[in-house]
Amino acid sequence: MRTVIGFRLRLALFFVGMLVVVQLITGALVYGVTHRALVMDGERQLAANAKAFDAQMEDVSARIAGNVRVMALDFALRQAIAQGDRATVLSVLHNHGRRVGASRMQLVNLDGTIAADTADEHASGQTFSFVELMQRAFYQQAAEMAAVQGHVYWIIVVPIYAPQPVGLVVVYVQVDDQLLAHMQELSTLRRDVVLEVQRAPSQWEAVAQGDRSTPFALGLERVTGDFPAQPSLRRIGQSDYIVLAQPLQHPFNSAPVVVLFGYSLDDALRPYHKLALAWSALLALGLAAGLLGVWVIARNVSRPVEWLATVAKRIEQGDYRIPPRLPRRDEIGALANAIGTMTAAVQQREERIFHQATHDAVTGLPNRLAIEAEITLSIDRGVARGSLLMIGLTRVPDIIKTVGHGLCDRLVRDAGERIRRVAGAAEVARATDSNFVVWLADTGSDDAVQAATRMLDALAAPYTEPDVSIDMVPAIGIAIYPEHATMAVALLRYAETAQFAAAGSSKAWAFYQAAIDPHRPERLSLMGELREALTRGQLELRYQARLALSSRRLDSAEALMRWQHPLRGTILPDVFIGMAEDTGNIQRLTRWALETAVTQARQWCSQGLMLRVAVNLSAHDLGDADLPRYIADLADSHRLPHGQLTLEITERAMIGEFDSALRVLHQLREQGFHIAIDDFGVGQSSLSYLHKLPVDELKIDQSFVKHLTHDPNDRVIVRSIVELGHGLGYEVTAEGVEDEGALDYLASIHCDHAQGFFVARPLSPGALADLIITQSKPDHA
Repeated sequence: MRTVIGFRLRLALFFVGMLVVVQLITGALVYGVTHRALVMDGERQLAANAKAFDAQMEDVSARIAGNVRVMALDFALRQAIAQGDRATVLSVLHNHGRRVGASRMQLVNLDGTIAADTADEHASGQTFSFVELMQRAFYQQAAEMAAVQGHVYWIIVVPIYAPQPVGLVVVYVQVDDQLLAHMQELSTLRRDVVLEVQRAPSQWEAVAQGDRSTPFALGLERVTGDFPAQPSLRRIGQSDYIVLAQPLQHPFNSAPVVVLFGYSLDDALRPYHKLALAWSALLALGLAAGLLGVWVIARNVSRPVEWLATVAKRIEQGDYRIPPRLPRRDEIGALANAIGTMTAAVQQREERIFHQATHDAVTGLPNRLAIEAEITLSIDRGVARGSLLMIGLTRVPDIIKTVGHGLCDRLVRDAGERIRRVAGAAEVARATDSNFVVWLADTGSDDAVQAATRMLDALAAPYTEPDVSIDMVPAIGIAIYPEHATMAVALLRYAETAQFAAAGSSKAWAFYQAAIDPHRPERLSLMGELREALTRGQLELRYQARLALSSRRLDSAEALMRWQHPLRGTILPDVFIGMAEDTGNIQRLTRWALETAVTQARQWCSQGLMLRVAVNLSAHDLGDADLPRYIADLADSHRLPHGQLTLEITERAMIGEFDSALRVLHQLREQGFHIAIDDFGVGQSSLSYLHKLPVDELKIDQSFVKHLTHDPNDRVIVRSIVELGHGLGYEVTAEGVEDEGALDYLASIHCDHAQGFFVARPLSPGALADLIITQSKPDHA
């Protein structure tokens, strides 16, 4: 059981804790500043050590190379080399090796074979291992660190001239504990230093260490992985070190060699240990004195507070009985009396607030929060199936605007009573201003349909008052548990989505379908990914050619956008254009399409293909007053004649801000761009708008053209549109041509252009150019 700490003890702990916190913060700050200063000092020292080590090795190389060059001038050596006197050569190599402190000396022929070796008499005739050092020795100092037979050597290669090169002398200086210790004595290398050679990936072995570096070297044996190239704090063995790894230049066929420098923080902090002990003793003494004083004060203060806490605990547990009077006349006594009065008021307010939070004020029914909790409880109890009906009164917004909230509230109250009578024992709630919810536990789809039918019958009669009769026009959405969702919040959302679909259905009820859900997760995911599609180059334009029916030549094309999604494949514009409008990305898409299409049209012009290219504009684009100037500048920058670019709009794009859209179209037309109305015949605008629009072309919607061969009604409509367009001086294009019969009929009624799969499918720019060039050849005329 959890232990409860009383007020008295908490008060004492607070004051003592404040003292402890202040002391600990002070100590932490002092330790942190000291620790950081030591770390920075260690980093500087290690960086200086690394530079000093490099300088010493360079000095060793230069000194040995100088001595070897002197040896190379020895006439006896050169004569022995010329005569092949191996004994004399070995003698000279031994003598000079002792002078320069070399562990091994070799004479290497120009072809890379070893002529003599002071350490291995059988090495003659073998190939020298480090050929790149030989090659470098003729034009610069050749000295590198290499691992040979379990040891690390500083290898210096010097050529011998007589006067032409006759061979090379190779000096092996073993880098061992003695050499590192000697280097520490002669320089600033006062920190731990260890030489490591790589035996396997992420596996290193110490081959030499400096003076006093044994603990550091032993700790490194348990370290795996790569060493830090910059000063870095590491735990090595039982101590903290600042470690710096200095890679040493080595031949490509030698194992990598690094020199590790270590700076022990434990040694650096050791002088501060006495100060830390003194500070700890002072803290303990202060705590003892403070605890005694605070305990005495807290005892007198805490007693009445503990009594009040007991009373408050009873209230928390729902015990609203008036507590006994506290025999005190000070502030605490007055507080106790106020608590008694407050207790009764709290009980009344709690009951009222709970009811308001879970019930609708107009109908008295549970609200959305309450029904969601009830559905969740039903699911948790293990209900096998269930049906959720979302009953929407579709005319409520209009009713409020027309007759006000008062009458609408009475109508909603009447609807709630009807629903409750029909629902029987089922749970009924008011979810929103215009929606009711009915939860039918242990029911399936058939039961839900029957219940929905009964609800519709109950709500069919209008709500009446004197001189008022209002139809409720209900629509019911149905979501089934667990088929559609397994959580209450999802069932409510899905039922609401189905209710929107039912509002446009003749049945006035509909089941939830994922395909009609505008908020399904995959669509939301695509909305987010669309923002990145432009920057990642996932969008492309395909071009569908249009046929001039008078000449039977392909003379223009419409740019159609495609989204090549890396996971979902090709996504058509019908899917993502609406999302672009919802997310505010449509203007970016339009400008990208314009720039891409204008660039491609200019390339076709350069190839001698004078194609007029059409690009679609949205309603959002027509609200942009800067659009005409942008398109004109774009065409001019690519040297594209304005007449080569067609801008297509739909009738729906003109609905809304008609005057501003009309101004934009007039400006585009005045600049010489070709304007076309796309999907003509299916829009919602009046024909009275048509003669006001500055357009050059009508494009008949494909719904009238697809069945042109077999449907006489479609032929009448298409002929009428062609005659209407020509009468107004417009070109007319038919979209959706899919067979030769439709093409011939369009030609017979003097339609200007045809577009569709029978003419050409949407193609890449190169494929479209090839198609037009092939068609223009004489044998295709």
